[in-house]
Amino acid sequence: MDVSLSIPQLFASLTSSNAAVALLLSSLVLVLVLSVYFSLPPHRVKLPGPAGIPLLGNLFQMRAGHARSLAHWTKLYGGMFRLALGEREAVIINTYSGVNKTLIQQGAAFQSRPEFKLWHGAFSKALDPDAPTTIGTTKFSEQISKYRRLLTAQTSAAKLPSFNHFAARRYFRLVNLLSESAKSGVAQDLGFHFWTTTIGISADILFGQRFDEDVTRLVADVNIKAFRQRSLATPVHDYVPLVAAGERLALAVASPLRFVLRPLGLSSWMDSIYNAEAHATELRDAEVGYCKALLKDLHERLDAGDPTPSQMGDLFRAMDDGTLTPNEELRLATTLTGSGMSSGTGLTWLGALLAVRPDMQEKAYHAIEEVYGGEAPDPLDTDRVDYIKALGMEAGRYFASIRLGFPRETHEDVVVDGVLIPKGVLVVYNSYEINRDPQRYDFPEEFMPERWMDGHYGRTDVKQPKVGVPHLNHGAGRRVCMGVPNVNKMFYANLVLLLHFFKLERGPLDDEALANVFPHLRAVGEASLEVHPIDDQVSACDPQALPLAAGIKLTVRDPEALARWLADGHRELDQWERPNPTDTSLHLEAIVDPGIRGHY
Repeated sequence: MDVSLSIPQLFASLTSSNAAVALLLSSLVLVLVLSVYFSLPPHRVKLPGPAGIPLLGNLFQMRAGHARSLAHWTKLYGGMFRLALGEREAVIINTYSGVNKTLIQQGAAFQSRPEFKLWHGAFSKALDPDAPTTIGTTKFSEQISKYRRLLTAQTSAAKLPSFNHFAARRYFRLVNLLSESAKSGVAQDLGFHFWTTTIGISADILFGQRFDEDVTRLVADVNIKAFRQRSLATPVHDYVPLVAAGERLALAVASPLRFVLRPLGLSSWMDSIYNAEAHATELRDAEVGYCKALLKDLHERLDAGDPTPSQMGDLFRAMDDGTLTPNEELRLATTLTGSGMSSGTGLTWLGALLAVRPDMQEKAYHAIEEVYGGEAPDPLDTDRVDYIKALGMEAGRYFASIRLGFPRETHEDVVVDGVLIPKGVLVVYNSYEINRDPQRYDFPEEFMPERWMDGHYGRTDVKQPKVGVPHLNHGAGRRVCMGVPNVNKMFYANLVLLLHFFKLERGPLDDEALANVFPHLRAVGEASLEVHPIDDQVSACDPQALPLAAGIKLTVRDPEALARWLADGHRELDQWERPNPTDTSLHLEAIVDPGIRGHY
């Protein structure tokens, strides 16, 4: 074959000589014709919204970036508008008052969840067609209400102190990690420090077990990457059945020709489809694998009379009748294992911002000093320092790391402002835009912790009662995130220790530091000094806005005080490690298949 031929000539040559390629091209043309002339997005909701194109609707417009696309349309169409996402019709809520009218005042109608082919199919069902999805991503049912009641009892603020010994060990480890980073004298990204602390706490308290470093890294990495499978408006075949059918047909016809197409650079579309499915299966394999192993270990410890408090263990002890099936146990476990992810994301964003705001660092440090009189703060003594708490609340509002919340689906027909929204419609609350609603927040584009202090609740120009959620990063109304008490507690503890012991300064990442960025997908670039919530995210269409890598150089404020704390800190609380003749920690090789371990 003459490889010097032009691409059109090459296709003509292949078509004339290979019936399979001819069939492939004919199939693609047929799918395109059917798509354009016979497929129109649904239009049941009589709301304004941008015009789309046949078959695809507004899918490609969304792919330009969720936050900016929706912000532009909000200016044109108001606080609630309609989108067509392939075969799905979506209602987008963009204002705080819109959330109040829907998720809160008519919560029963908005309490279900949509299903997506990639998440609920390729990912959640990859290993087992009966495998459970997480509670938070499942359509509403009385069974889901039962599960939420069970987990709410284990995630409440009143319950959390019984797990302090697990959290305390993680905070001690965090300060050790930060101390080692400071000793290096070079800027490092702190994502690993924060995510493995927050997700590590979630896993520890869930199973009542201490995990080694490899397991902690695995659980954190899998949960961050698995969440990316839940993006809205991508991939296209998740929303357009004809595209999905066309891809399947094209793959069936073209797959035998991959050995020909790949050297010619014509197989990338096939590889992307295969790789997406394989990656989803790999992530699910890892998640199911370690959760099953951890549940098995937990049951063995409970049978042996182990009294260690844990969320799953305490739940099992309270259910003597054993009413949960293995799949139900797995559903509960996968729901809570990575519940510290959003805290780690928010801390990574905020750390990069504080590193260029020494004024905020000093204000925080002096606020801690004022409360604790020069002593080290107790990370378990949550919410004592108002400014630290305000920093956390403002980070949740400003960065809005869960950009489009957790999508809802109408459970029944509902009328909002005279507009009928039928049952089964996808409903998305646009967290990023709602968190910048000028009716709710003054100076919405500015990072201002003071909006949450001294009687203020969202606005600096007026004092008002603390009514409603401060921001939409964790949802609202029914199906709100059950882990909010733990999320807030972890965020506060990490932040108060970081700002008490260390000063932060931005600096470039050298080659070694860049290679150690966690997760490594964030190393595609370094965040600007502005730390812009949109421009400095890894992907404009990720469901959770992961920040680009950020080099932070740490300087210890008082080396002697830090050394004393690391040597003796908080031993009087009996929260740290004690000598144990039996090492009960679980290690990576005990819970994960060797083929999966090689990827982490």
